[in-house]
Amino acid sequence: MSLRGIPDWVDYLVRSGLHAPSADNSQPWRFVWDGHSLELFMHEERGKDGLGADHPANLMALGAVVENLSQAAGALGMPADALQTGDPTGTGCMARVVWDAAGLQPLGALPAGVQQRHTNRGPFATTALDPELLAAVAALQEAPVRVVIVTERQQRERWSALVRKASELRFQTEEIHRWLAGSLRFTPEEVARGDGLDVATLLLPPGGESLLRLSLDWRRMELLNRFGGCKLFAMLEAAMLKNCAALVVLTGPPAGFGVEVAAGRLLQRVWIALNEEGVAVHPYFVLPDQLYRLRRGRVAPEFVHEVRRIEAGVGELLASRNETVLMLLRVGVPRVADPARSRRLPLARSFSTLVSH
Repeated sequence: MSLRGIPDWVDYLVRSGLHAPSADNSQPWRFVWDGHSLELFMHEERGKDGLGADHPANLMALGAVVENLSQAAGALGMPADALQTGDPTGTGCMARVVWDAAGLQPLGALPAGVQQRHTNRGPFATTALDPELLAAVAALQEAPVRVVIVTERQQRERWSALVRKASELRFQTEEIHRWLAGSLRFTPEEVARGDGLDVATLLLPPGGESLLRLSLDWRRMELLNRFGGCKLFAMLEAAMLKNCAALVVLTGPPAGFGVEVAAGRLLQRVWIALNEEGVAVHPYFVLPDQLYRLRRGRVAPEFVHEVRRIEAGVGELLASRNETVLMLLRVGVPRVADPARSRRLPLARSFSTLVSH
């Protein structure tokens, strides 16, 4: 589907931007075309009223959109200053593209890396990855965010242990649990809406979908937790981090609007680079989320001590008190090469125009 009555380059950029990843496929972005410039904002409902305008997951999602816009602009031969980022006017605009389309190159397909990037939550082979590829990924950066590659098994096990602890707390936090329950899509009709997380993308084992449905009611989850449900679910989630080729850690200062947008740009760049070489990527955000909640005072009092221990553990692994984990990626050669992908909302839900036709 294309945008009728809109310049081709605007349609091209918007469609490229929509391929960005987001927390549970929440797609917290909106584009506005005023006849002169294309602007990117956080969506009021899916972003600001969802996780929140200051939540790192939303800011990273918008950063990933900006990176897609940058790659699409490059494919069109736009001048470097056509894409402006940041919000100097305080209007909430995350990025603006202004172009007179002089010397427009033939549009063709969207950039292959942007279009083909995807999440793979299935099992990976433990076969070591090409050292040159890992070195190239490690060299990527978007100041002040950098990449750390973890291949040594003992180090991966330490990261896995921290993820398991953070995940145990997540399954005991009602707010997070309700967000997950609201984001899952089970039936074809639900999936066709184009938002949320298609359960087929989780690649659950036999009986997994039924167990997931059972646990979505918070009262049932509380009951399951009394019998160790949170520990079981967390163990299953974290175990996959041990059985892969490597972990990719995005690390940087612990807070700041610019930090998280930069992290989103770098995340997308890393993800595309790996997928283009046939390497699968599975993002884990549970660690950064718990640490964000700790900084914001949103961790339940009975869990604060545990999250502080997780924070200390992350500091030890990064050998720095000035950096934290912003995203953790499990990477490797996939055993399921082409998994199901969550759909995207119709263009009309993410794009509006101030121009009358």
